[in-house]
Amino acid sequence: MEIATKKMIVPELRFKEFGDYWLKEKLGDLCSKVGSGSTPKGGVEVYTDSGIPFIRSQNVFDNKLFLDGIHIPISIHSAMKGSQVLSSDVLLNITGGSIGRSCVVPDNFQEGNVNQHVAIIRLKKANPKFLQIVLSSNIGQKLVYQGMTGSGREGLNFESIRNFKIYFPTIPEQKKIASFLTKVDDKIAQLTQKAKLLEQYKKGVMQQIFKQEIRFKDENGNEFPKWENRKLKDVLCEHKKKSTGNEEVFSVSVHKGLINQIEHLGRVFAAKNTDNYNLVQPNDIVYTKSPTGDFPLGIIKQSKIDKNVIVSPLYGIFTPETEGLGYLLHVYFESPINVSNYLGSIIQKGAKNTINITNTTFLSKKMKLPVSKEEQNKIGTFLKSIDKKIIQVNSQLSQAKTWKTGLLQKMFV
Repeated sequence: MEIATKKMIVPELRFKEFGDYWLKEKLGDLCSKVGSGSTPKGGVEVYTDSGIPFIRSQNVFDNKLFLDGIHIPISIHSAMKGSQVLSSDVLLNITGGSIGRSCVVPDNFQEGNVNQHVAIIRLKKANPKFLQIVLSSNIGQKLVYQGMTGSGREGLNFESIRNFKIYFPTIPEQKKIASFLTKVDDKIAQLTQKAKLLEQYKKGVMQQIFKQEIRFKDENGNEFPKWENRKLKDVLCEHKKKSTGNEEVFSVSVHKGLINQIEHLGRVFAAKNTDNYNLVQPNDIVYTKSPTGDFPLGIIKQSKIDKNVIVSPLYGIFTPETEGLGYLLHVYFESPINVSNYLGSIIQKGAKNTINITNTTFLSKKMKLPVSKEEQNKIGTFLKSIDKKIIQVNSQLSQAKTWKTGLLQKMFV
C-alpha cells in the first residue's frame, strides 16, 4: 500500500527529533502470527512443579508476565507447537474478566505455551513494547471493546485483533517512546513495591508490638508497666451523643475510614430526619456492624476527622482512653483476621447475613493492651508516622499513574 493512500496524522506530544507522520496500519499487516493455544489434554494431572511454563490469563498483567504456578512436561510442550511462546511476543488476554490485559514476553524467556484465553501477537514490522503500550492505553482498550464478539460481548477472536487499526510512527520513534514509557513504568513499579514493603513492615511491627518484642520507654528511659488483659469496656466509653442537626453525614470505608457520604457514594443516603444519628467526635472508635467484603463481621475504625460528624444509628461509637490507644486499636483491626478473632465468638448472624450484636457485647471481650497512657500515645504516634509514609508513597504513586495517563493521551493518536 502506498503511503499516499494511508491516513496520516501526528500526536499532540512527541520527541522533537521526529517529524514524520504517523500512519494508520491494520495490525494484521504487521504480524507474522496472531494465534493462541489450548489447555493440555488430561486435566490437572498434566501440570507439574517444574518443566515448561504454561501461561494463562491470570499470568498476564499490563507490562508484566508472572511465571509462577503451573508448568507442563516437555513432551506436552512439543505437542502444542501452535501455542508456543517466544521472547518479544505480545500476549493479550482475549476472554474473561481480564480481557484486554497485555504484556511483552521478556528477552530472557526460554520457552513456554499459552492456553486458549491468551492471544500471541508476533510482530514483524513494529516494536512489541510500543504495541503493548498502545493496547494498554484508552485507545487500545477501546479497540478491544469494539472487537469483542459473542453473546454478552464475551471475547476477542483473532480476526478482530488482526483488524485493529492503529497509528504507528517510524520504528526509531516507536523505540524511543517505548524506552521512555518503560522508565515511567519502572518508576511506578518502584513506588508500588515501596508501598507494599511499607505495608509489610507495618504488619510486622504490629505483631512485634503485641508480642511485646518491641517495647517503648518513658522519657527517663524506664520500662512501662506490663500490658494487661483488659475488657474493651474499660478502655472504650460509649458516650451516646446524638446529632445536633449541624453535622455532615459520614460513612465508613474499609480503605478510607470515615468519609463524607457525598464524596464516597455520590449522594447522601441518610434519612431526612437525622436527629437519632450517632455523633462521632475526633478520635472516636466506630464499629459498623455490617458485613463488607473481607470483613463479614463489620469494620472497626478510628475517626481521623478533625470535627464532629454523624453516622448511622446502627453503628457503635466509643471514645478511647487515649487518642494513641484508639489508633492502636484502629491499626490492629485493619486486619480481617484480628476482627474475626475478636468478634467471631460474640456475634450472632441473622437470616439475611445481618450482624446481631449489642454495644455492650462488643465491649465485653478482653484484649492484652498497654496500661500506661503515655505508652499508648507513644505507640499511636509511632504507628501514625508509618501510616504517614505509606500515604506519601501512595500519593506519589497516584500522581505518577495520573501523569502517565496524561502522557498516553497526548503521545498516541
